[in-house]
Amino acid sequence: MVDSKLAAQDQAPPAPPVGKNHLGETTSPYLLQHAQNPVHWYPWGEEAFEAARAQNKPIFLSIGYSTCYWCHVMERESFENQEVADVLNAYFIAVKVDREERPDVDEIYMTAVQMITRGRGGWPISLFLEPEKLQPFYGGTYFPKNDNGGRRGFVTTMNFIHDKWENENDSVMKQAALVGSAVTNRLTTKQKSVPLNSEVIQQGISSLLTRYDSVHGGFSSSPKFPMPSYTDFLLDAGWDIPQVRTAVTNTLDKMFMGGMYDQVGGGFHRYSTDEKWLVPHFEKMLYDNGQLVTTYAEAYKKTGNPTYAKIVEETMEYVDRELSAPDGGFLSAQDAESNHLEGETYLWRTAELSEALTQAGMQDEIEFALSIYGVDQGTNFRDPHHSEVPPTNVLYLVDHPDKLASKHGMTYEEFQQRVDAIDAALLKVRDTRDQPTTDDKIITAWNGMMIAGAADAGRILKNPDWVARAERAATFILDEMQLPSGKLLRTWRNGKGGAEAFLIDYSALIKGLLAIYKANVSGEALLQAEQLYATAKTLFYVEGEGWYDTEEGQSDLFVRTRAQSDGAMPAATSLIFRDLISLAELTGKTTYLSDALATLDSESQLIQSVPLAAIVATTGLHKLIQTYPEKFDEEFELALDESSPVRMSVEPSKVLIPAGESGTIQVQLRLAKGWHVNTNTPGNEYAIPLSFASLDQNVSLKVDWPEGESVVSAGEQVEVYGGSVRLNITLTANKAAKGNIPLTVTWQACDVDSCLAQKTTRIPCEIIVE
Repeated sequence: MVDSKLAAQDQAPPAPPVGKNHLGETTSPYLLQHAQNPVHWYPWGEEAFEAARAQNKPIFLSIGYSTCYWCHVMERESFENQEVADVLNAYFIAVKVDREERPDVDEIYMTAVQMITRGRGGWPISLFLEPEKLQPFYGGTYFPKNDNGGRRGFVTTMNFIHDKWENENDSVMKQAALVGSAVTNRLTTKQKSVPLNSEVIQQGISSLLTRYDSVHGGFSSSPKFPMPSYTDFLLDAGWDIPQVRTAVTNTLDKMFMGGMYDQVGGGFHRYSTDEKWLVPHFEKMLYDNGQLVTTYAEAYKKTGNPTYAKIVEETMEYVDRELSAPDGGFLSAQDAESNHLEGETYLWRTAELSEALTQAGMQDEIEFALSIYGVDQGTNFRDPHHSEVPPTNVLYLVDHPDKLASKHGMTYEEFQQRVDAIDAALLKVRDTRDQPTTDDKIITAWNGMMIAGAADAGRILKNPDWVARAERAATFILDEMQLPSGKLLRTWRNGKGGAEAFLIDYSALIKGLLAIYKANVSGEALLQAEQLYATAKTLFYVEGEGWYDTEEGQSDLFVRTRAQSDGAMPAATSLIFRDLISLAELTGKTTYLSDALATLDSESQLIQSVPLAAIVATTGLHKLIQTYPEKFDEEFELALDESSPVRMSVEPSKVLIPAGESGTIQVQLRLAKGWHVNTNTPGNEYAIPLSFASLDQNVSLKVDWPEGESVVSAGEQVEVYGGSVRLNITLTANKAAKGNIPLTVTWQACDVDSCLAQKTTRIPCEIIVE
């Protein structure tokens, strides 16, 4: 519909319409930042939609978040400008969305932006929607105010869209329908269920090793994101492989040595703008730090490296100092800029660092500090948006602490004590500077990730205070952000709750509660996790379809989403899958395992084709294969300590049969590599057939025998079952049957050269006739 060659519209500016800004009563810090704009902003909701429909105006939708640099730039250039506001107010209904409050809205419209712009995405999202179904027809991300070097300005774009809306409305609506249909198909396509096995795990490991940057660590070029889900997967599934150990430790080392880690104040910035982890994008997010605390704690557990424990400790101190709410929850994020300058708070010039140490009476440490933090090697940062600001320094460790200690003739402990004293002096001065804004809303999902991080760190590093901090945050959410119905709220700020929660909020909080349980065996935490899961399943699960991110029937969404690819936060379906595996393990309840397997089916196609896209679920698959190999027909080698090459499992593990009626069980036999058992009709008089028996004459069996294969074993032709075989058995109890009914199975296991003696054993299933 929309010509890609937009031209400036030669028309007089519209008369300023009557209206007001509607954001003053919202709870979002991001929306409140825009509450004084001359734009007549509405929050996302029916009031805005009805206004657009009544006035027959398209909606201009702007989605961002409080720590988004380019969101701030577009606000300063356009939304604070009266000329721009007059055009926007006259021709459109302007709607602001905090993506952190409404991840569902963000997911839908980011998908639309990427389709419209052929793959380019980011924030702010700037979209034009038709008002009836809220389907988008044109948009992008950041628009400069005026045309610039061939790039269309925001005013030009608005005038063009207004002209098309007024004069070519049919084509606009057709375009909206096309985009809406494409978005719907992308976000709702049901995955096929495909079989999975450990080959997928090996594929994931190989893919990461192929991507691995052996020089700087990490699994991409610039920009470089920490991606804790990648390192977690390798720690869990590939640690026994030497190349994996090198990739993990080098990545974790280079991350904490670089400027992406706040050397003075602790905690990780959002990402590195370069391949060296040197210059970060300076915002700090709660969910990053929560996940990275777990990652570094697990790495410490694997390696015993004290620096990893040190990073955990410093990050927990940072979160406690900067992102902890008085009532117990965790705050969301810190901005990248102060005074419109990116990273201003965190940067140091030689004179500034020297003066800070001099004020602390540490003049003798100046040369040492300039050396270890790379300041004596020249400046490494210049604000890309403010060329008038002189260059300065992002602090980074020029080498690993072990090597720096050795270079300076110190033990590791002496080196760390010296660095700690320097950092304390620098932080004291840094705290007097203008600080980046903190987004002080409390988000359930992000709190869940930080709760898990604190509990994991407390368990592994044996620090009960961190576990207690996790419990305090969980208590706050369950006390203040859970409705009487059991539903959770997504956000909370200044005593006021926001919208109802999404699947990601339930799955992340369950993760946190289960981490608390693992840390202190709190029965209350486990019960709370089970209750939340029951609520989540009612709200978000559809039998035969899988999990959805949102509840059914939301009138403000034209599609019900279910994203399965992981990003900076895990996909909600992947996270609930991991929760189910933990619940099955911790409670022993088979219903959780059944739900986990059903969830896996819904993600299996994506996991099989691109395991890194669903890396959190792929990690869960590894756990399932390790714990329940019989569910995956995994081939196995006969171990030295195994007396039998046959592994047996039964579903269900317990059957109740009324007297005079029948019930069914399925027995699975898995054979070690190179081994088989004879079928029920092996075709050789010397081969012992596979058979089942009831030890109660009042219960009869009928076995549905699958077809075997013909092989030569021990020099004889015989019909056998190899690999894995499932046998459905119908049990029929007569009127006289009662109580526990024992069943047995008899087999003879053979390889190509010889056969073992026959074996008769009980079938591990509790069968009760009532």
